[in-house]
Amino acid sequence: MQKLRLFAILLIALSSLKLWAQNPILAQQLFQEEEFERAAIIYEDLLKDQPNNPEYYENYLACLVYLEDYKKAKKLIRKYQKSNNHPMFRADEIWVLSEEGGNDRRIQKIKESFFEDCNGQPNCIVFGARRLSNHILKGEALWILKDAETRLGNVYEITNEIALLELQVGERFKALERYIEMMVRSNVQYNQLKQIIDTYVTDSSDIVQLQGILLKQVQNHPNVSALSEWLKWTFVALQDWQKAFVFTRSLDKRMKEDGYRMFELGYLCKTNLDLTTALKCFDYVLEKGSAAYNYQIAQSQWFEIKYELLLKSDSIKSINFRNYTSLLDSFVHREGPSNYTLQPTIILSEIYIRDNKINSGIAVLELHAYSPYLNKNIRAQSKIALADALITTGDVYTSELLLAKVEKEFQDDPLGQEAKFKRAELSFYRGDYEWANMQLDVLKGATTQLISNDAMELSLCITDNLGIDSNYAALEMYSKARLFFRQQWYDSSMFYARQLNIDFPGHSLGDEVLMLRGQIEEKTENFSEAANLYQALAETYPSDILADNALFKLAKILQYKLNDKKKAQESYKKLIEDHTNSIFIGEARIEYRKLRGF
Repeated sequence: MQKLRLFAILLIALSSLKLWAQNPILAQQLFQEEEFERAAIIYEDLLKDQPNNPEYYENYLACLVYLEDYKKAKKLIRKYQKSNNHPMFRADEIWVLSEEGGNDRRIQKIKESFFEDCNGQPNCIVFGARRLSNHILKGEALWILKDAETRLGNVYEITNEIALLELQVGERFKALERYIEMMVRSNVQYNQLKQIIDTYVTDSSDIVQLQGILLKQVQNHPNVSALSEWLKWTFVALQDWQKAFVFTRSLDKRMKEDGYRMFELGYLCKTNLDLTTALKCFDYVLEKGSAAYNYQIAQSQWFEIKYELLLKSDSIKSINFRNYTSLLDSFVHREGPSNYTLQPTIILSEIYIRDNKINSGIAVLELHAYSPYLNKNIRAQSKIALADALITTGDVYTSELLLAKVEKEFQDDPLGQEAKFKRAELSFYRGDYEWANMQLDVLKGATTQLISNDAMELSLCITDNLGIDSNYAALEMYSKARLFFRQQWYDSSMFYARQLNIDFPGHSLGDEVLMLRGQIEEKTENFSEAANLYQALAETYPSDILADNALFKLAKILQYKLNDKKKAQESYKKLIEDHTNSIFIGEARIEYRKLRGF
């Protein structure tokens, strides 16, 4: 009886051992943990049961190579080669021989026979080359591919694979020249290669060199559109927007297109803050007439960009501004309300209200806000703009109702967050600081960085200045000054801001008051005084949350209004170096590069 029990235990143990030995999950785990000796034992048994399983074969072979058991590895490959002369096994043999060392002649012989083994089939040759590449034998892979190219001539699959490998081994210009040949000889389109180009051609010096090659090729092959597309890409990649415009214009004319390339370039220029070139792009589209690509949207973009340029470089009282307003008025009343006229309508409303035509400013926004035919997002944006306009009339109640509706309808959307922030601002103006701060705490994690940053600034303004009895009066005075600023009653806003400094000298609201006074002077076009106030804020409160904002505003005034490029450059540089997390850092870098000249 005792013997039978021992025999049963032995059978169970042997059975468990067999199960352990045939466990593919355990084998994979051991392989990943580089326990190659134990993994090899399991994979050897697994292959006996499933000899055609590619994963078991590959991992077992890898184990043998890592264990330097080259004899067993070669024997394994030969076993499979007897029944299948697939190029995979040829590539694996080269790998094993390379790892073993001292087999150069044998390796060369296999490489030379690769073409015949594949019967000259490009797909077979590419498969074998990729297998070698996966074994980190890119040089051997290139040899096989180039040998095939010599025998077959220009075959897309072969040439493309060679170019990819050349990019990977650092022979970029050889690869790029191959791609150019493919575009010329095989009519390969730019979009087919765009992802490869974006991945491997990133250094500016390489792009400049490539640009020179392409310029010559475009002259030799003017009808190959892919070359022209690639050349345009180099201008965009180098942010040489003026050259990109000139080239895109010539391409559009040569191809007799509808302006879609120029439309896309206009958006790129706008995103990268080259508004002058962006305006030229949309000008070109509009010159084509109503049949042009996205004609109505191009009109809207033109008015937006033109307004930004006028605000930067002209006076709101100038004849240029009056002419622009006349064109804008005609466009909005002719084309609106529509999904593409919202931004021009908001601009027109701002101009009306600034010119004390408040009812007209509200009326144009109401057409968008209450139109049943417009996209709901457009209506929501219109309601937020209308709420802002109503504040100037003192109708805070209707303003808050509009914002509450948008917040409710777009709870988890940036539009809803913007409405919530503006409601918190209204609470701040009327002195309901605790409720305002609760809403601002929620918005500190807002989706958009701008809302999050604004919420942080206003929340700090409240928490830093609330809690001590003497501070309530100062904060209430500041709230009134902010409200008057929003209502464009600049004299009243300045009165309260100055009075706060007189009544509460050295108060912790000093930085906010300097910022507000600077904004008032800027709005009333007293740019020198505005610059002085922003500079005082940046110097007096260098670690303050408003310091980067002040530096950015100072730099823009120096650059565009006071024409002091040198000081503007210094302000941008200080912002970039001292405030690396600022939301203005991207735009500051672009403007700094413009002023620096490269």
